[in-house]
Amino acid sequence: MQNKIYRIITSLLLSLCLLGPTAAAAAPADPLEAWKSPGYLLNSFIKIAMFNEYSAQPMGIRKWTGPIGYYFVHRVGDRDLHERLARMHIDQLAEITGLTMEPAKTPATANLLIIFSTEMQLRNDLLQDFGIRSKPQREALFRDSVCLGHFAPAKNGAIVRGVVLIPVDRAYAHAKLVDCIVEEITQVLGLPNDSDKVFPSIFNDKSVNTLLSGLDYLLLKMLYDPRIKPGMNIQEAAPILKTIANEFERNGWIRNADANVRTGGLYGLLYGGAGGLL
Repeated sequence: MQNKIYRIITSLLLSLCLLGPTAAAAAPADPLEAWKSPGYLLNSFIKIAMFNEYSAQPMGIRKWTGPIGYYFVHRVGDRDLHERLARMHIDQLAEITGLTMEPAKTPATANLLIIFSTEMQLRNDLLQDFGIRSKPQREALFRDSVCLGHFAPAKNGAIVRGVVLIPVDRAYAHAKLVDCIVEEITQVLGLPNDSDKVFPSIFNDKSVNTLLSGLDYLLLKMLYDPRIKPGMNIQEAAPILKTIANEFERNGWIRNADANVRTGGLYGLLYGGAGGLL
């Protein structure tokens, strides 16, 4: 009952604080362009950054506050291809967020492990690398997931460790290898939720996006704006997020987000240009 009341209060707060008449009036008429408004951007950020896939209760802001040292763990072949794809996406994330993201020399010195494994090893990976002791929980994740990401925040909301787990054969079977690399590495930066109401986005399972969309680009920009602090709850973050979203509209970042996101990362490799695969 308390959770239900809290959700109602949170919903009212968002309606009053974020989605005022100005934001609603500015929303584009074309449904495919609906995300290009401050109000839509704010709602999307709250859904993706401040909720978890397996919890209905809102969380505080979670984000990295220091350098990320990543290390690739290979339990399957094609390591050069997997590393190339992942590094290109990581470089784009670093550029968007301003985070320092560099290779670590050993797993012990890394705070982000990116594991390329197999479906056969997945149950053991969930135990060994995700630390999931509950067998029913491991079975549910094994049954329902193509690939997975997990991060561990400190008490103040600062993320201190992350793990991405990609069973490559399962990802290939679903034609989602690149999707897995892009979505899971992005989510462990502090955007953990999925929502069918956020479109177009890699965080929408019904969306066709394989690579970051303009909306995803802006969500990352919002999360790593220095005014947004780890641990902030919705009440604390909402007015700052509103300010940032309105700034994005005024300075043209919303209008140019699609073009900006397509200049980096895997776009050139997968969709044309020198060395493109397609």
